[in-house]
Amino acid sequence: MIDKNDIKEAKIKEPVKNEFYDLLKIKFPQTINSDGAVNFDAIKMLLGIAVKENIKGYELNWIGKGLANALYNTPCDKELKFEPTKSKDINSTQNIIIKGDNLDALKLLKSAYYEKIKMIYIDPPYNTKNDDFIYPDDFRKDYKQICIETGLIKIEIDEFGNETEVLSEAMNFFTSVTSTKSHSGWLSFMLPRLKLARDLLRDDGVIFISIDDNEQANLKILCDEIFGEENFVADFIRKTKSTTNDAKIGINYQHEFLLCYAKNKENINLLGGQKDLTKYKNPDNDPNGAWIR
Repeated sequence: MIDKNDIKEAKIKEPVKNEFYDLLKIKFPQTINSDGAVNFDAIKMLLGIAVKENIKGYELNWIGKGLANALYNTPCDKELKFEPTKSKDINSTQNIIIKGDNLDALKLLKSAYYEKIKMIYIDPPYNTKNDDFIYPDDFRKDYKQICIETGLIKIEIDEFGNETEVLSEAMNFFTSVTSTKSHSGWLSFMLPRLKLARDLLRDDGVIFISIDDNEQANLKILCDEIFGEENFVADFIRKTKSTTNDAKIGINYQHEFLLCYAKNKENINLLGGQKDLTKYKNPDNDPNGAWIR
């Protein structure tokens, strides 16, 4: 073990603390790889600069990730409209309900609530066959330029100067209802929203995200990228039902997941409430106490 006094006697300087590196690690954890190296491509993406596909290293990649990052960086040109006739207890309430696309809402909230939110809970679409979350028909119109820049739409001009939109195969992931089962479409839907949610969190803030088996694995890796693997808090198991066998393979699915991430894990202190055991029984006199409801 090296003694600091020996270093001083040898007139060897200790490593200088890099404040910019620390800033990236805290504010933009996706720019620091798991081995501590700086990911310059991630910095370029933050700045809206296109990057070439990197075949080295480890990362979660999918068709449309460039579009998803572009959606995060694109300013919102909409505004909130107060509707007093639909409001209740206007002068005393401390709650707000925003109706509209949550991507737009998050961008609008960012201007007033940047790094001010203590806790966020998200219940996103689970990407089951019943979900219909893929971008609506007017998506191409609203984000036409982004789609062109990211290669999802190509413009062909005929000999008379007429323009024709040619959709890439990948565009189907974002506009077709039949693509709702697509992992690429779901990840592209989630990425900008989770990035904006992170922007809203305080330094001691946490986020909870409900999910089931369909996308739990992908969500975990995506959140590791956005919030930083070191800020993963827990994957809580939430029991959702108690039924007999409901699957042909003989397995009864009774739970979902609740992923929890911190803005900065070193600054949080989660204290659970005392469990109510009054509804539990101990039919076999288990020395560990009541265990069944």
